[in-house]
Amino acid sequence: MAVRTTVRPSPEDVFPLHPAYGFRLRRQRHPVGVRGGPRRAPRGYRLPDAERHQVRAAYELRERQLARALATAARQPGDAAENLVGQLEQRMDALVHRAGFARSVDEARDLIGHNTFTVDGGKVNWSSYLVRPGQTIEVRPDRRCRAPVAVAVADHADGNAPPYLEVRSDRFTATLAREPQQQEVPALRDVSLAVQSPEGSPR
Repeated sequence: MAVRTTVRPSPEDVFPLHPAYGFRLRRQRHPVGVRGGPRRAPRGYRLPDAERHQVRAAYELRERQLARALATAARQPGDAAENLVGQLEQRMDALVHRAGFARSVDEARDLIGHNTFTVDGGKVNWSSYLVRPGQTIEVRPDRRCRAPVAVAVADHADGNAPPYLEVRSDRFTATLAREPQQQEVPALRDVSLAVQSPEGSPR
């Protein structure tokens, strides 16, 4: 006899289900009636709560995006904190904001999605695209006089760009000269990334 799964829509009512539907319910990752669930960083990669909220607010990231950046930074050779700087600060949306082409990271993300920028002449509409040293971000010529790019460039003071980013406001270009360092990024300067092993001991 096939095993049937039951559902309980209320404390008083219990209904049996056909075995095919019961199999699907047992395979679900989340309980019935719960769509999705809390997103957590992969086991072993954690930031203190205060610093995690600070980083998420600075880059306007979802928890899953930050968890992916933490996991990638920990897998790379070298210092995990410096790797995290590269994973976050070399994002296309962060550099567009740093260059003064957008007034916020969220606005930069929206502009990137609408094909406002090119990287080395090629179209990039992926906000999490990691720009490599030597690559140049440029505002497309037909978008330079449009808001909000024109407003952001007019409000952005010359000389406010970070030292690793060479900005030419007159040409609407920004070149990543080198990889950013942790001490050069205010949002990550005081972040102490404690990457832990699955057993809980720091490494």
